[in-house]
Amino acid sequence: MNAHVEIRIRLNLKNGTTLHDILRQFARKSKGWKFPLKSSRLYQKDNRQQAGFILADSVEGLERAVVAIANLDSTAPQHFRVPNIFRPQCGSLTMDQYNAIGMAFAASFRQFLRQGDCRGIVDICGPEKRLSDIIKGAKCRALFESWFHTPTPLGHPSDLYVLNCFICHLFRHPGTVRTYELEPYLVQDRDWNPEAAREAVARIETGLELLRVDRKF
Repeated sequence: MNAHVEIRIRLNLKNGTTLHDILRQFARKSKGWKFPLKSSRLYQKDNRQQAGFILADSVEGLERAVVAIANLDSTAPQHFRVPNIFRPQCGSLTMDQYNAIGMAFAASFRQFLRQGDCRGIVDICGPEKRLSDIIKGAKCRALFESWFHTPTPLGHPSDLYVLNCFICHLFRHPGTVRTYELEPYLVQDRDWNPEAAREAVARIETGLELLRVDRKF
């Protein structure tokens, strides 16, 4: 299925070097990119961990847009993600525009890291995603596939029992499934109608919530 590209960055920051130092160097050495210091400082203050912006100001073939880079896990201070890409002013980007900017930034930043003093890794997930990208665990994915291939996935009680087995396994292993991506996956890759896909995801979310309540009861 098509989805917004996800970008993860791991930097080897040494001797007091900060994310802002790296973004400043990147903008200075990369044509078309700028580092907005003032807004980056405000973003970092709100994020409470290292964070900053890089502006695609005049990159050939791309919309003018801001790429947000932030540390979202205080236990891994050298790991960063791109949580959003947006226009500097009002208005939104299409998925194709978002992905084009994200891919261009990832390629340019990867080249910068290879040629510069700071070492690091840039990983990309998407924009094409398979079921294995949405459901990471092999056993959890097998349970989902078993339910999907039942004769009436949302009809017969015995088929819903298979769905419940998937939900229980997911509850015991949280974080292995991006439930919000299951609906577009069912529609785009498995040709489900949107209403049935929404019902399936709603059942999964409801089941997980009931199990959470039961644990606290």
